[in-house]
Amino acid sequence: MLVLFAAAVLSLQPASPDIDFAGVQAPLGGEPTRALVLGTQHFSQLPDGAFEPHHMDLVLDRLEEFAPDVIAIEAINGRGCETLRQYDALHPGVADRYCFDPALALQALGLTFPEAVVAMERILADFPDAPTAEQRRSFALTFFAAGEPWSAAVQWAYLDAAERVSYNGVTDELVEQFDRLLLSHNENNQIGVRLAVRRGLQTLSAMDDHSADLIQHRSPDTLGPVIQGVWQASRDGEVGAVYEATMSDLGSAEGLVVLHRTMNSAALQRVTIDADVGRAAATPDEDAVARHYVAWWQARGLRMAANVVEAAGNQPGARVLVVTGASHKAFFDAYLDQMLDWELVRVDDVMHD
Repeated sequence: MLVLFAAAVLSLQPASPDIDFAGVQAPLGGEPTRALVLGTQHFSQLPDGAFEPHHMDLVLDRLEEFAPDVIAIEAINGRGCETLRQYDALHPGVADRYCFDPALALQALGLTFPEAVVAMERILADFPDAPTAEQRRSFALTFFAAGEPWSAAVQWAYLDAAERVSYNGVTDELVEQFDRLLLSHNENNQIGVRLAVRRGLQTLSAMDDHSADLIQHRSPDTLGPVIQGVWQASRDGEVGAVYEATMSDLGSAEGLVVLHRTMNSAALQRVTIDADVGRAAATPDEDAVARHYVAWWQARGLRMAANVVEAAGNQPGARVLVVTGASHKAFFDAYLDQMLDWELVRVDDVMHD
């Protein structure tokens, strides 16, 4: 009996993977896919005057030197948004919060949403070498209808100001939406769209995922107050002072380069984890509800990383820029490093003086 009990205990001892996938497999047929995960601030959430578009110029210069072939942004792709709409009862209000409504564009084209997605794929499969202004407007309309507003914004950004007009299905209301996207302080525009045009890219890869929000939907009402308590404890501690000091680099192009080096440093990543999911995982509540939040965060992050791998899947050896909120940075690095043919690029090597 004692022998059986000991065996059972031993079988539950912590284990490590027998195979370590970190780094690039050797040998590898060709060059690895290189990923630069840039943790950044959500600039559209800053107070008025804290950020101006020209502040991003030096950051864009550094990223242009990296020369990404794929730019992945923290937005939900069209199919993901459509799923959230179809299952709104399970994801109440999530699509309204994170997704653009493609209805006007679909109506203008006379297409269903699946038809618009297929139409976008066909455009990209046979993309013209030198699109006309009329084609760019048509592409913007189709991409928006397919639930890819930031890729629509890329097409719109290629147009001269005088060419950004209503025409052939692009209504005045859609023109206003496209124009607002190009004026947005959101990093999807200020980094994603602007860099895509510099690089001659035609789309941005939306990689965010909120399907795991179902975990929160299933959680008890105590989850919200518990997590608010986790965040408040972090703000009241040294974390608040660290972030305040970091944000002092806002206000200039040079400062924004420094800000991105700091936000992506190992030290600040550690602080970020300890202040959020790390503290939540350690919270000693009776029903471990704080760990529901940890599970949601990890499931979401894994799906985001998978979306990035998919985005670059047809371009082995590509250079991939992942633009994401800084709190996701360390997790992206850890997940992407497990891919057989992916190699991480240090932010410090790109955001040089």
